[in-house]
Order: sequence, then C-alpha cells, then structure tokens
Amino acid sequence: MQTQTIGILGLGVFGTTIAKTLHHYDCNIIAIDNHADRINQLETVLTKGIVGDITDKDLLRAAGIDRCDTVVVATGRNLESSVLAVLHCKALGVPKIVAKVKSKTSKEVLLKIGADRVISPERETGVSLAKHLLHRDTTDLIELDGDVTIIEFHAPQKWIGKSLAELQLRRHYNLNIIGYRDAQTNKLNVQFSPDYTFNEQELIMAVTDNHTVDHFEEYTNKL
Repeated sequence: MQTQTIGILGLGVFGTTIAKTLHHYDCNIIAIDNHADRINQLETVLTKGIVGDITDKDLLRAAGIDRCDTVVVATGRNLESSVLAVLHCKALGVPKIVAKVKSKTSKEVLLKIGADRVISPERETGVSLAKHLLHRDTTDLIELDGDVTIIEFHAPQKWIGKSLAELQLRRHYNLNIIGYRDAQTNKLNVQFSPDYTFNEQELIMAVTDNHTVDHFEEYTNKL
C-alpha cells in the first residue's frame, strides 16, 4: 500500500489528536498552524510543520498541501477561515477534504463548496454519550453517518449458547454482526461463520440503524 500524505490545517485539540494518532501509522503528516508553539510541540510527530495562515493559498501550495491525499480542516471556530481553506484545497486538487464545524449551517456551507465530509466532534460525541446513557446494555455507540451506528454490547442472556444462524439477527432486527472480542484481551475478531455461538465472555460489535439502537433492549429481550 502506498504511503498516504495527510494535511492538517489547525492544531487545536482536534487537529493535534489526529496528528498524534496518525503518527502511529505509516503516513506523512503536513500540518499548518499560526501558533509556533503548537508546531514545535509536535516536531517529532510531523513530517513537515509550517507556522502560518491556513487561508493563504500560496502558503498551502508551498507546504505541499496540493500533494496530500486527504486534508483535514481542523479549525471550526471561524467559518470564513474554514471556507477559504476548503476552497483553496479544492482549487489545489486535493482528492479528499474533511472539515470540522460548530453548527449545522456551517456544515451545509462547507459541503456546498466542496468538502467531502463535514463533522461536528462535540455534537457526535454528545449524541453517542446520550444514547449510551439511555441503553445500559451497550458498552459503546459510534454514530457513523446519518442513520448508521456501530454498537458494542454484551450478548443478552437469551443469546448465550445460540448461533448466528439460529438467531437470524440481520433478518429480524437489521443487526449486522461485524466482529466480537474477548473482554479481557480486547482483540477484535472479524473472522467468524454463521455457526459462531455467543458466550458471556465476549463483547459483540454490530452495525445497525438508529431505530434499532433506540429499541435495542426491547428487541434483544424478545429473542
């Protein structure tokens, strides 16, 4: 696999977290921020760090943003800055642009001008936490996009000893099992057959829709 080059425009908490996470994988990271101390703190993480204005198209080109596979516009505080950054990245031919926003209106604007994906970390985390608090049988909830959610949970007692084929979760409840992991080792296993049998020691991971998530306990208690 070819090494990817990822651009990060803005090194607040969000951008810094992305940079530190990407550092553990085989990729090049180019970051631009107008605070020198933020660039300096990530000196061992970044392939290239530039102090400057992310709305300066010439600076973006000089930094190599035009050679990035993906660029994350990680500053959502100022809509004008985000708009200009997205427009410049689009003009420079960046294949994929992801942008952070604070409001629904900002999201609509950035999508309209060319961002491929727009996220609101605070909102998405809040939605996930709220659903997790409501559904006590789950251990984690990750809202992916629109009506799609990844849910992690302990198998209900009624499932223990029964197989995937026997329960037919996809047909009856639109619950698509994608893996399971031992609660102690934390290693996710995605290689399993319809003969897989549920047991108490494992956490189950599935993809489903929000309606199923909202009625999760109701559905699982029916089986």
